[in-house]
Amino acid sequence: MSAPSSPSPTVIKLSPECQQYYQDVRIKNKYQGVVYKINKESNQMVIEKTFPNGCKFSELTQCFKENECCIIVFKYDVSNSPKLYFIYWGSETAPQADKVLYSNAKLTLAITLKGIDVKIAGTKKSELTEEIFKERGTPKQA
Repeated sequence: MSAPSSPSPTVIKLSPECQQYYQDVRIKNKYQGVVYKINKESNQMVIEKTFPNGCKFSELTQCFKENECCIIVFKYDVSNSPKLYFIYWGSETAPQADKVLYSNAKLTLAITLKGIDVKIAGTKKSELTEEIFKERGTPKQA
């Protein structure tokens, strides 16, 4: 008797605008950041919102909601040197199925989006504070 097979992971596709909005942040400086969410009906990564240039760090942290997951690309200035952050938020209280979906999507996005300076992940807001962003974005001295 063969062992039961585990379900294959859901493949998350990127909507056409995902790459365009990323370039709008990274190259064109049209936005300070973008929030990616999964449309569960289409199994497609889509844009949920953008951050206007000049927004505060507190506006970013408002996206770290209980019971939810998301992926964010955010340009944050560390010592007059803007860094591009790739942020995975998977609240520790989010449904396990959502965490699995977003983990798969995170891999797809990380491969697709070129030019990320810092990758950071958190399950609790205390893991994604401004101090941690500054620390992670500051080059280590030899």
